[in-house]
Amino acid sequence: MLKRAFSGLVLCNTLIIKMCEAILTVLLGVLAGLLFCSVVWRYCLNNPIPWSEDFTLVCLVWMSFLGAPVGMRGGHIATNLASDRLPKACSKLLCAVANAAVLFVAITVIVYGVPFVKQGMARIIPSMDWLSHGYSYLALPVGFALIVPLCIENILSPFVQSE
Repeated sequence: MLKRAFSGLVLCNTLIIKMCEAILTVLLGVLAGLLFCSVVWRYCLNNPIPWSEDFTLVCLVWMSFLGAPVGMRGGHIATNLASDRLPKACSKLLCAVANAAVLFVAITVIVYGVPFVKQGMARIIPSMDWLSHGYSYLALPVGFALIVPLCIENILSPFVQSE
């Protein structure tokens, strides 16, 4: 029963990772295209795009927080380096404790991040009167919400696989 639920969690996390990778690919393309156009407009046409810098910043913020779940899939490099030198039982415990700490931080960021996003919705980005600061702040709780199921997978993985 536990293995079936765990395999469902792994499948869900795989879909989350694929979705994040697809969005990251699109954001990187948009970012590269916008920066190229911005340079051409500024230096060749002498007519800069006024909102390009702020929109680039929003894209980078979203890329950072959507990239975090992709990096979480394999565990933490520091934990892996330490756990490789420990006995198997201690290694499992160390990974579980490290991922539990990340899970605690993620839940804390989500809880405190949502009101921060609500406050940011009232502030408009000056160069883009069609976009609120709240949409860039939204990347914080969304990114950490996507990390939560990955932390649960990383916590359970050593124990489920040993059965």
